[in-house]
Amino acid sequence: MRAVTQSTMGDNSTGLRNTRSAPPSTRSPIRKVLEPRDYELAFDVLERCADAASVPDFKERTVQALQDQFGLQHVSFFAGATFHTVFEDAAPLTEGATAKMLPEYQERWARHDIFGCSAAVQQLVTSGVASMTELQAVTPLPPAAAAYVRHFLRSTWRMETAAAMRLELGGGHTALVGMFDPEPNKLGVHEMATLRLLSRQLSAIARGLPTTRPLATLTRLPERQQQVVHLVAEGLSNAQIAETLSLAEDSVKKYISRILTATGCQSRMELALLARSQRR
Repeated sequence: MRAVTQSTMGDNSTGLRNTRSAPPSTRSPIRKVLEPRDYELAFDVLERCADAASVPDFKERTVQALQDQFGLQHVSFFAGATFHTVFEDAAPLTEGATAKMLPEYQERWARHDIFGCSAAVQQLVTSGVASMTELQAVTPLPPAAAAYVRHFLRSTWRMETAAAMRLELGGGHTALVGMFDPEPNKLGVHEMATLRLLSRQLSAIARGLPTTRPLATLTRLPERQQQVVHLVAEGLSNAQIAETLSLAEDSVKKYISRILTATGCQSRMELALLARSQRR
């Protein structure tokens, strides 16, 4: 048993504890949950997003980092002038099954999204992140939101995990990053706390970014990416580039995606034309 000292006790003759209480803890609820590995995960995400050159660049980096670091295949990035217009984004960034989910979502379910209900809005504004599991645990969902979960997320797309992270963009605009997975409880207590930390830090990065990509010259690209650009300009396919450079075809796809982001090009054809014009 731990020894009781004079500093923890009052009058020794009565054995009463000193009534002067210790100062209240200043640790936030998030910090009480986070462990070193969680901070390391958050740092890895931030490191990949910190040098984004523009909002489009930031979107792609954020989605890719969340996929890689949290093991999420299905991630989307919606943006709008206000919180409620986020759900009307006509051209969100979609990865995994979210690309296939998008047409039906936009046509039928956007106005009934669970993360647009009042309880979700309050949680997203105050803590930066909300999950389907948390919302269902604290309050009955509005009938339309419950139908969205039951019919769209679960019955049609077999998504048992759903969460959203709110980010602040420049000019007062807002973004919602949607995260989905067929595995229940894919985002547990530690993951949710880490995402809440990331919501604040990623917002700090995004608020200062320009809304469009600055056009970069190809000469600023790393040597390997310049090699890929040269072969794209020559008309080679991804498979042919992979064979020429002894790379996996998936690696070539990632290289091209990063090159498009860095140069501001919207397509492979635009990149090839830019390469040919700069070569001249």
